[in-house]
Order: sequence, then structure tokens, then C-alpha cells
Amino acid sequence: MPELPEVETVRLQLVHKIAGRTIESVTVYHPKTVAHDTTIKRKLRGKTISGIDRVGKLMIFHFTDTTNLYLLAHLKMTGQFFFVDTHGKVVGGGHSMTETDRQLPMKHTRTAFHFIDGTTLYFNDMRLFGYTKLATAATVTKERAKYGPEPIAADFDSNWFVTTIRKRKTSVKAALLDQSFVAGLGNIYVDEALWRAKVRPMRRANTLTKTEAALLAKAGGDVMKESIAVGGTTFQHFVDTGGDNGNFSDYLKVFGKQGTACERCGTIIKKTRTAGRGTHYCPGCQK
Repeated sequence: MPELPEVETVRLQLVHKIAGRTIESVTVYHPKTVAHDTTIKRKLRGKTISGIDRVGKLMIFHFTDTTNLYLLAHLKMTGQFFFVDTHGKVVGGGHSMTETDRQLPMKHTRTAFHFIDGTTLYFNDMRLFGYTKLATAATVTKERAKYGPEPIAADFDSNWFVTTIRKRKTSVKAALLDQSFVAGLGNIYVDEALWRAKVRPMRRANTLTKTEAALLAKAGGDVMKESIAVGGTTFQHFVDTGGDNGNFSDYLKVFGKQGTACERCGTIIKKTRTAGRGTHYCPGCQK
């Protein structure tokens, strides 16, 4: 499943391709993807995309001169966005991709947004968990309220993080995976952040010292910022909208490294299950 750095990579690159383009028509290939909304074609016709915002892994499309209409998009497990220019060049980002995926529309294409200049944005989703659906301002506000602050945000309050996580009685990994507490840290990046902070994933969050919690706050932000800078982590052949694989996997320290020596202390990295997720850690230097 694409995590926040991968979604942010797609958002950053996609907005440069579609901002300022006006929708001429919308094709709905599967009604579930648009929440069975029969008004989407009419409401989006003639609308100009002004930008794409994001909260957690949810992308929020904004339109020019419109204050109560948005398009929410979520890749979920197998979502993909493909942009096709007037020369037929296809670029995309999201889940695993093959040459068949680029022959658009194809069997997994769920919605298509056709722009008046002849370009098209396609949304594919093999498993039908993702969506591209309309929302009002009230709905967007409600969606935003489901997410806590992001460690990559410029105004992220580390002092608040330290105080709050030390009150939690769950494992520290479960606390970090809770999107209503802090948004954006998925399984890969939680394991990596915990390794950087030298904290064992299954440890109770309320046993963290203030110093450990502060180190963890910084590690969470750093690991995601570094991943975004290189285009995300490639698993299941994730690629960005320029067709390039994210390569943060080259920098991973524990995730997927079970059975190998920790580069920091030499102890063999282990894999277990914590908070219902496959969890990687070093039993030597993560306390």
C-alpha cells in the first residue's frame, strides 16, 4: 500500500500536470469509485483545477472560483493515477504498474477526467478500495478532523507530541500508527523511525522518557522528509508520476532487513508482529 511519502510524491508531481486545466467531461467506469454519485459528471463539467491539497494519504482537489466543491481521492491499496498528454504519452503513479496498465482506458480504469485541451487524467484501481468522489467544504472539514498533525509539518509541535505519547498505554508502534494521533506514519516509516530513536516497537508508549519521545518525534519527521526527497519507497513496484521508482528502499535500516546485521550495532535484525503489523527491529540497540 502506498504510504504518505509515496502519495505526497504523486501529489507534488500531479499538481504540476493538471493545475489550471479545465474539465470538459468525466467518464465513470465503476459507480462505486465515485460513491454512486450520479451528479459528478454535471458538477465537474467546466471546473478548473486550482491545486491539490493533502491530509494523511487523502488527496483533496480544489477548483477555481468554487468554495463548496472538492474532489477527494484515495489510492488505498491498489489505486493508480495516469495522466495522458495530447501526444498520447502516459505517466502515472501509484500501485504496481505494467505495460497493460498504460493502455488506457483498461479493465481496471474506474474514472477518467477529460480536459478541454485534449489531455486526460485516469484513475485505475484493481481492488476497488480507492475512490475519487465529490465533497463539500463541510465534508472536507470532517475528513481533516480524523487526522492528527503530521511530523513533516513546519508547525508540528514536538512538545505536544512528547507529552501526549507518554500518556498512551498501547505499544509505541500502535500509538504511531494511529492516524488520529499523528498522521502519515505507516508501517515502513514507523519501523524506521523507531530504529533511529533506538526504541523497541512493542514497548509501552507510557514508558518513554522525554528524551526518547523527543528523539522519536524528530525521527518520524526526518524519515518521511528524506523519503519524499527521493520519491518514496518502492514496494510492489510503486512508481511516481514521472514513471520513476521511489528509491528510499536503498536507505532502509530495518524494514525488510530481518536476518541481516544491524549496521549500527551488528545484532541480527528480527521480524515479529506488533499492533497487527509485520514489525522489524534490532534487539541489540532498540531498548
